[in-house]
Amino acid sequence: MTDTHINGSVHDDILMTPTSPDSDFDVLPTDHTDLGDSDGLSPGEGKENEVFDDPKVIPFRTIHNTPLKFKSPQRKVFIPNEDIQVKIVDYERSVTTHLLNPNLYVIQLTHGEFTWEIKKRYKHIQHLHQQLKIYRASLNVPFPTKAHRERRTSFRNDLASSSGDKKAKRSALPRFPNKPEALVPYEDVDKRKEQLQDYLNNLLKIRLYRNHHETVNFLEVSQLSFVKELGDKGKEGPILKRTGSTRPGQGSCNFCGLLDSSLCIRCKYICTDICGKWRNRWLFVKDTYMGYIRPKDGSVKCVLLFDGGFEVSSGIYTTSMSRVLQITNLSRQLVIKCWTRRKRKEWISCLKEIANGKAKEFTQKNRYNSFAPNRESMRAAWFVDGCTYMAAVADALESAEEEIFIADWWLSPEIYMKRPALGDTWRLDTILKRKAEEGVKIFVLLYKEVELAMGINSYYSKQRLACSHPNIKVLRHPDHAKAGVFLWAHHEKIVVIDQTYAFLGGIDLCYGRWDDYNHRLTDLGSVSQTLGPFLPSRRKQTSSRPLGEANHPHSLLHLAVASNVVSLGALGGSSPCLHGSLPLGLGLKAKAQIGSVSSCSFCSAHASEETEETTDLEIPEPPPLQRTVTMASPAPDLVASEMPLENAKCDTPTMERRNIMDKVRQTTENAKSKGKEWIHWLYQSTDFDSSDEETQEVESGIQIAEPVEYNGNIPKEERYINEDMPPADGEIMRYHSSLRNSVVGLSGMAKLWIGKDYTNFIVKDFQNLDLPYQDLVDRNTTPRMPWHDIGVMVQGAAARDLEKAKFSIPYPYLLPKSYNNLDNIKPVLLTPVRSVDCQVVRSLAQWSGGFLEPDTLEEGIHEAYVDIITNAKHYVYIENQFFITLASTSTSVRNQIGEALFKRILRAHKEEAVFRVFVIMPLLPGFEGEVGSPSGRALHAITHWNYSSICRGKEAILNRLKEAGISDPMEYISFYGLRTHSSLNGDPVSELIYVHSKLLIVDDNIVICGSANINDRSLLGKRDSEIAVVLKDCEFDDGVMNGNPYSSGKFAGSLRRYLFKEHLGILDARSPNDSIFDVRDPIIASFYHDTWRQIAAENTRIHEEVFHCLPSDRATNFSTLKKLQEEVPLSISDRGAAMKLLSGVQGHLVCLPLEFLKDEVLTPNAVTMEGIMPTSLWT
Repeated sequence: MTDTHINGSVHDDILMTPTSPDSDFDVLPTDHTDLGDSDGLSPGEGKENEVFDDPKVIPFRTIHNTPLKFKSPQRKVFIPNEDIQVKIVDYERSVTTHLLNPNLYVIQLTHGEFTWEIKKRYKHIQHLHQQLKIYRASLNVPFPTKAHRERRTSFRNDLASSSGDKKAKRSALPRFPNKPEALVPYEDVDKRKEQLQDYLNNLLKIRLYRNHHETVNFLEVSQLSFVKELGDKGKEGPILKRTGSTRPGQGSCNFCGLLDSSLCIRCKYICTDICGKWRNRWLFVKDTYMGYIRPKDGSVKCVLLFDGGFEVSSGIYTTSMSRVLQITNLSRQLVIKCWTRRKRKEWISCLKEIANGKAKEFTQKNRYNSFAPNRESMRAAWFVDGCTYMAAVADALESAEEEIFIADWWLSPEIYMKRPALGDTWRLDTILKRKAEEGVKIFVLLYKEVELAMGINSYYSKQRLACSHPNIKVLRHPDHAKAGVFLWAHHEKIVVIDQTYAFLGGIDLCYGRWDDYNHRLTDLGSVSQTLGPFLPSRRKQTSSRPLGEANHPHSLLHLAVASNVVSLGALGGSSPCLHGSLPLGLGLKAKAQIGSVSSCSFCSAHASEETEETTDLEIPEPPPLQRTVTMASPAPDLVASEMPLENAKCDTPTMERRNIMDKVRQTTENAKSKGKEWIHWLYQSTDFDSSDEETQEVESGIQIAEPVEYNGNIPKEERYINEDMPPADGEIMRYHSSLRNSVVGLSGMAKLWIGKDYTNFIVKDFQNLDLPYQDLVDRNTTPRMPWHDIGVMVQGAAARDLEKAKFSIPYPYLLPKSYNNLDNIKPVLLTPVRSVDCQVVRSLAQWSGGFLEPDTLEEGIHEAYVDIITNAKHYVYIENQFFITLASTSTSVRNQIGEALFKRILRAHKEEAVFRVFVIMPLLPGFEGEVGSPSGRALHAITHWNYSSICRGKEAILNRLKEAGISDPMEYISFYGLRTHSSLNGDPVSELIYVHSKLLIVDDNIVICGSANINDRSLLGKRDSEIAVVLKDCEFDDGVMNGNPYSSGKFAGSLRRYLFKEHLGILDARSPNDSIFDVRDPIIASFYHDTWRQIAAENTRIHEEVFHCLPSDRATNFSTLKKLQEEVPLSISDRGAAMKLLSGVQGHLVCLPLEFLKDEVLTPNAVTMEGIMPTSLWT
């Protein structure tokens, strides 16, 4: 039948003449114009101008369109310009149970790439026909509504335009067979099938009726049916849902909230049975989940994943009603009522088929009892330190087209993802806002902290993000009072892009995490550094001495400072010390609000202590119209028009201004030289010369390196690539070298760490996070604490598993994509990716995952660690923030990591095999406070449990190995930390590198990377919620293991070698010892003893001799610790000798001092706040 072929007589017959009651057919108009609405619209929203990239596919982004109620005329669910083919493939006849409608027809429908079946009786088709007749008749009635008038006008105009066509015949019209089904004999059933099939095919060619809500319901489709990325068209249909069934006790009568307190579980069910109501819902089933839509507004109101707890049951004994079925998974329960028992059976059959078929990998028991299966041949990449990780996340965010999902323990909206901060382009909140404005939907899940215990201010983060654009949705969890959870946290760090690219690891998108392999201690900028020579030598505030010491400035120091102020004024500086750093390009006005009231901590040391408290100003976002640069000499690429107008003296003659400035410069140069003479008089001269690339003189101006894009052609002199290096390492080194080059040559006022991002949290914990550009510590006296961390990226099915890992939170309802068509994923990053087998594992419990049963939990990360360590063949490499794991007999610590290590080492000893365990961890826990003082109680508590697991007490692993007959456990297992040194205002300084990684590498073949620490909090499942991936290499390079040829995984092996090079200081091609170290073989004695352990021991000796840093084996108790702190270190007494010794430091690797405070009881006193807290808080 062609479109709109209606002649005049037929037109009159349609509108004026009713069908004969004796006829087998009823006639409907043939017009299939959409009456003012285009059929090529997105499902759920009438956007006439929306154009799809592929006209034969409904894109995934349409699921986020504004939902429309099911009866809305603007609701479109079908693929534009695609016909629906109908074929009745079978029927079931039963004249005993259905006298009037004995035939149940199996109707197969095809629409584009989608095929599905529905079962209907004649009465259902007849009901559809009658409803459409009523709808057609309503078009002739002039209802006083604008929409109805437009519909009638369009209908009449279209019929009038087609009335001149004489070729249309009455037989071409859709005709409905009126003959009752009971009168159709058995031998005529095939003919009736053809009649109904022709009727439906002709009807569905008329868009006016195809898009009608009655037709849509008849075909059992919705706005989610034909979205390709949601998977195949599953079963759908109307049902009745009982209120309060999704989560028992939350609906119907709840006795004023008493039932939420679980006073009586049985009462919940009884109350729901009595007071529950039945609501109309539209149930749908997809490949790995099911859910329902509320018809009155078209919104998705529930999503249930197929998981290990999925069950479907029915019957009077289960539900007390015959047409009711109960659907349950680990976190939801759904009770629905069907219209007939046949429908109930259909739903049960469909759900069981999906659960045992497409969703089997989620409903069956998986390795490590994980919710997710092992995925073969996934693509993955690793990132060491925040520089490469955040840059990759920023690039992936920029490529997002549909969705961004972020789950984070802490998120700082003002964090810069790429450094140096050239404007606000790569600031996190700016990136998210930019993508939201492009239509990308952004969902952020933040841990809601206990405000009295933590200062991460998730409320500020939520408000800052959620208020920037409606497409950004932020949820904080848990509600502590309601959930009764005060000690545990959501500790995951996840970023998922378009459900295709997923990032995870230990790196939060927050302050203090950005760092690179240099692990710089200072970030002053050239303007601030000019004060360095004028400041008196004094101990800096570090983790070894968080409080520093009192200042005793020389009587002539103010003269030196004054001369420097004049110099800065002449050279364009805005203040004598600008430790309150701002992003490059921030205006002077904003700078005045933040840091220009007081100069530096030294200048204000003797001022009122209320200064810091009274500067609690509300700092707005940097004004985009006032961006300028404070510099010594203007950069050539900055024009005068970029300078703020309020700073220009327009009424000053040019020549006169030039003469004045010349005189000022001449005067200040003399004053500056005098100032230097005073400093030489105040201090003895030394041979010390700062080599820090950030401590340049003011005269150097601003020289910012342009970002370098990786093209595979980095010059060899700029990278460390050994000719014997495996191919995987060479490719990765080129990529990382390209990122490092982007910050080379940074000088002037440009800084890498802006405001709160410059931190040393042992010296001072975070506060006033709503003032992001106000420094937390004084940069002139406090080196930052470097941060070492690891992250990974996985693609494809593993990325979709990761988003499901945090899917239990009820809002927003994210719809998982199908696992089909994941072969051709376009690359979004320049970093090399490797083929690995990947499995997502997690730690999850009732409070964090919403499980119905309180004893349900997952500890897949723990099980993976134990299994992989047990089966290790050559070595285990661990980087972790904690090492709290005791013997299996311990009642205080229950995780089995230490037990697995102990058994594996004991087995190697009995077999006389070479086996190594490397453990790298922080030298001190990351808590504010000073060791040996009351402020360090929390620090002491973590130190106690770490050392109890390593070397103190009968349950410590080293002591257990000695008792088992291993005279030197260090032959098998050794513990290390990381430390670096630099110069700050002319003084040598040292600080520990905080190891925040959560990494396990085994045999250059297997990697576990995620957010879980080695302690009970992370591993037992019922405390903190965590996420990790288990990665096993599928591609290999030629390697060496204990002197023998070995297949080294391209992913695990390259990551291990990179870390070894970073810790040993040979990533930089300019290192003089490049040719000495061969890190390919990690267990051979020549490397393990003569290189790795020897370098660590020498670095430890030098740092302790120069700085008297803590922790130290010399401080076995608080008394010796105090004496050590009172001694003047070589870094102060003889800087020349100190620098000579420090030149012998190789890399960052140092030994963990096992004798530190061994004679002290470090557990908190019972009368202190820390002592009152349960032991589980620390373990």
